[in-house]
Amino acid sequence: EVVTYDANSNSAMLLANEKQFGIKGIPSYHFDKADVIVNFNADFLGTWISPVQFAHQWAKNRKIKDAHHAHMSRMIAFESHMTLTGSNADNRVVIKPSELGLAIAKVHNEVAKAMGGTTVSVSGNLSDKAEKGAKAAAKDLIEAAKKGKHTLVVSGSNNTAEQMLVNNLNEMLGNYGHSIDWNRQHRNSQT
Repeated sequence: EVVTYDANSNSAMLLANEKQFGIKGIPSYHFDKADVIVNFNADFLGTWISPVQFAHQWAKNRKIKDAHHAHMSRMIAFESHMTLTGSNADNRVVIKPSELGLAIAKVHNEVAKAMGGTTVSVSGNLSDKAEKGAKAAAKDLIEAAKKGKHTLVVSGSNNTAEQMLVNNLNEMLGNYGHSIDWNRQHRNSQT
């Protein structure tokens, strides 16, 4: 009998995707196609799923090519410890590990209210800074979506319910088919 241990498990993401889309896999993420990225504890520049590919994509939207029409993507990172991704974020919101789900739910509900989605029941409070960060992140996502820009929400959580909220966020924001692609899945998505 072979027992495998995955230090960075994606099982909750796989289960959430299977429940919501009928696909037990991980879609392709396109950080280069997102104007606003909200990241919940997913160190996509360092250790999450495909960091070399993601770093290359993310860097494309961080270079100003035309000074007269300067544009860069914006990233908000919610994290409980310092990561490479968080250190490169435009806004880094420090949360306790126990607050990750609550932060996702707060952003989800703010976006749902603005985009006509369904809110979820939330109990508990974030710290004042984290609460302000959640509202600011939701505002950035909503404004970008209403202007027809693409966004991307990712999470390194290994909680299926939290990953389902992230999927809902991406769905409400119209990210599937743009910054998230089911036509090409990550090869390691079945592990």
